[in-house]
Amino acid sequence: MGGRDKVVDSLRGIACILLVTLHVAQNRWGEADWLEWYGDTFIYIRMPLFAFLSGVVYAWRPLTDVSHYGTYLGKKVRRLLIPYAIFVPLIGLTQVLLDYGTPPPSAIYDWFLYSLPPYWFLLATFWVYAVVALMDTYKLLDTKLKMGVLFGLLLAVNIIFNMQDATGFLQFTSAVYLGLFFVAGMAATRFGWKNIGLTGAWIMTGATVALFIYTQFAVNGVWAAADNQRQDPLGIALGIAFPLAFIAFGRSNNFLAWVGGYSYGIFLLHPFAVAATAGALKIVGFQALAPSLVIMSITGLFGSILGVIVLRKVAVGRIMLGERGRKPAPKPVEAKAAEAA
Repeated sequence: MGGRDKVVDSLRGIACILLVTLHVAQNRWGEADWLEWYGDTFIYIRMPLFAFLSGVVYAWRPLTDVSHYGTYLGKKVRRLLIPYAIFVPLIGLTQVLLDYGTPPPSAIYDWFLYSLPPYWFLLATFWVYAVVALMDTYKLLDTKLKMGVLFGLLLAVNIIFNMQDATGFLQFTSAVYLGLFFVAGMAATRFGWKNIGLTGAWIMTGATVALFIYTQFAVNGVWAAADNQRQDPLGIALGIAFPLAFIAFGRSNNFLAWVGGYSYGIFLLHPFAVAATAGALKIVGFQALAPSLVIMSITGLFGSILGVIVLRKVAVGRIMLGERGRKPAPKPVEAKAAEAA
């Protein structure tokens, strides 16, 4: 699929804003009840949305030939595992040296085996790509029935077993959870959800609103279908219904799409931008809650974008971002014109 999809990029922009603001809120946890409300409310959407969009993008260019599986995995190693190996120790050292966030385990090898937030997502997503792509090459996911069976199995495992409290060794359990949303996004693209029409879009919007209201009961301790969001079928449904409704309407926003174009770099770099800003505010003695949250959110978002722009200027920076060290050759003018047409 040539070019960029502004609807998908707009959803990426929403995911980035939720990611940054939720981590900012966690930095000032306990200073206001509404901070925990905000975190608990959007935990049903934040990382599920990233996983859903990963499935959408995979379905644009699925792996169909098993002989290319090794090459495909090599690209995912470059895209996911090399940044994982770089940023996990960097965030661990940042937390230790700046006394920022939750202290990491004392054993450094545990940083890699059990991950440090938010980089667990990279390792878990790698396993999802590895399994789904292999299944795809054997045509195990080429019909709605086959996709439905896989989704049903993943859903059953997540509901029956407490994946949130399970060991985080190599993030296998998180991969099972993220796989739900990845498969949903993949199926939505593969089977033409964007063409569902306005009636389907409004129905899914109604479902999203109803599910959001339900999660408010869970967040506020009124009633919940499960003890945690990874076992809650209605919470899982919200993480899928929201992007389905957004895609069905086919609407986009230029600002959100622009932010979404930097989504991977924002994911990788925002913890450092937020930590640096929090440290600077602490040094100058600025502790006013609401203004601090706004400042940290803005610098976390736009500081990360600036970081991406700077890192892309050098080979080592591009490698850190999961990109090729060597810049791709510029496209001929004719190719650019054809792509834009």
